Amino acid sequence: MTHDHPAPLTVDDVCAVVTDAIAARHGRTETIDADTQMLLTGMLDSLTLVAIVAELEKRLDAKLPEDMVVARNFRTPTALHTAVSAVLVENVR
Repeated sequence: MTHDHPAPLTVDDVCAVVTDAIAARHGRTETIDADTQMLLTGMLDSLTLVAIVAELEKRLDAKLPEDMVVARNFRTPTALHTAVSAVLVENVR
């Protein structure tokens, strides 16, 4: 069975991507849930952000626009999920 589109991304998926990116970059993890204030953790440097975006693009099999990568979209996993979902909806139109 083939899929034309990858499975939808959930907020839990975003939490997992963020947790993995922080662990890979900083060698430790913090509990990341849907409402974690990611910018306040001090662990989202530019390389971690790039890793998060790259992994999301890989999972979605879609390129995310550069203008999506702004601080307001990385406040919480929920905010990031909302931003990514909005991009995907726009790409379908």
